[in-house]
Amino acid sequence: MNEPFQSDSWKKFRDLRLPAKGAKIAGVCSALGQATPFAAWMWRVLFCTLALAWGGGVIAYLILWISIPRQTEP
Repeated sequence: MNEPFQSDSWKKFRDLRLPAKGAKIAGVCSALGQATPFAAWMWRVLFCTLALAWGGGVIAYLILWISIPRQTEP
């Protein structure tokens, strides 16, 4: 029996880390850009649009910032 969220498509999200370098604010959009087929700038536009429209982008960004672990430098 397959465990939930064990497929290869979820592997990138399980390994999601905030980058140690190259982040604009906290690195959330950079991390999402590496884990998804969308570029980091697209995530930035989405979060800014949601923040200006309903304020949800700020809440979502803060939740992701707190919940995604930081990448350790080698």
